[in-house]
Amino acid sequence: MATKTTRATRRKKTLFEVLTEAVNYYVENGWDSQKSLLEWSRKLRVAARREAPDENVTRNHLTAIYSRLVVDGGALRDQPVDGPKKITLDKIKPQLRKELDKRILASAELIKLNREQAIERTIQRFSGWVSSIPPSGVSEIDKTAQKQAFRESVTELNYISRRVAIDQGKKLTSNVKYLLAVQGGVIAFKWHSNWRRPGYDFRKDHKERDEIIYLLRDSWAEKAGLIKPVNGYYDEITAAGEEVYCSCEAIPIYAPQKLPEEFLTEKGKRELNRT
Repeated sequence: MATKTTRATRRKKTLFEVLTEAVNYYVENGWDSQKSLLEWSRKLRVAARREAPDENVTRNHLTAIYSRLVVDGGALRDQPVDGPKKITLDKIKPQLRKELDKRILASAELIKLNREQAIERTIQRFSGWVSSIPPSGVSEIDKTAQKQAFRESVTELNYISRRVAIDQGKKLTSNVKYLLAVQGGVIAFKWHSNWRRPGYDFRKDHKERDEIIYLLRDSWAEKAGLIKPVNGYYDEITAAGEEVYCSCEAIPIYAPQKLPEEFLTEKGKRELNRT
């Protein structure tokens, strides 16, 4: 029995439990001193950092995407018939592995940064509430409202790793497909926006790019004088998936004859007619 009591005593309090205790303290005592506020803020920080988002969630998510696209060859499934083959994918596997490692490292840094920002927002919200407590005290309604607001702060901490995993997963997918396309001889990309998808919070400029074709700078077809830019180059805009929570796609084009006629030079038109 003593062992159970000792274990229960040693259990670390959750962030929400500490927040509840802090709210109850000021409901009972009101604003008393700067010292007590600093002490409660310290306790909240310690509890919040103890509940840090799990970086393994992101690592496992990215590794699973890499396995599907690279190890299992999933990146080849959406390629056109004149696109790269498995031999090309195998050739650039070391480069793609570096991309995975880079994304995992970036995710870890983002999780730490977002976690610290979320913790500070929670502390600021708590400090602002404490300093605004009137001499008459806090009503039961305000007490309940504050607990609900702080519960949302705890939820935000829990969502951080999941949000980062989703966003970095889209970036990894986009970059794997881009590197594969470049290695496979891509000459242009057609932008595809998901603005039609219900509930998708699309960017206005990304919607305006929908179905627009951008050339890859210095591609083999451009060097041969077969094609010319009409809407500019892909490296002049933010890439698909580059911006936070972007779900747009860049559809690769590998042959000049797959481009609209205005993209062909006179030489390109002659070549096309000849072949």
